Amino acid sequence: MELNFEKTAGDARGKILFLNYGDKKINIVEIKRGFSRGGHYHTFKTRHFLLSGTIEYREKDLSTNMEKISQISAPTVIEVPPMTAHLLTALDDTVFVEEFGENYSATEYPEYRKIVTEKIQ
Repeated sequence: MELNFEKTAGDARGKILFLNYGDKKINIVEIKRGFSRGGHYHTFKTRHFLLSGTIEYREKDLSTNMEKISQISAPTVIEVPPMTAHLLTALDDTVFVEEFGENYSATEYPEYRKIVTEKIQ
């Protein structure tokens, strides 16, 4: 098994490198200061390995509607349970790695996604 590069993408928020390692998907994600990523939820657990920077992290459990907001600095690992909306806003230029074992799919969470799109415009 080897680490394979799939593609790169980017916008005002920064770049994403898409990789795979066997069945694992690995994304290396940049968030420029003041921008946000996420604003969605997954049906599976994800992990974000915060490598550099500081973020405001929001998550909302969709079954209880309970929201947590915290400030998190690198290095750390953020585990996001299934069906939990999440939003990462860079307080400093930030880099994190995201990994998951299934085909990627996300459902937008309008309350959080609005923050992502407003900052891009």
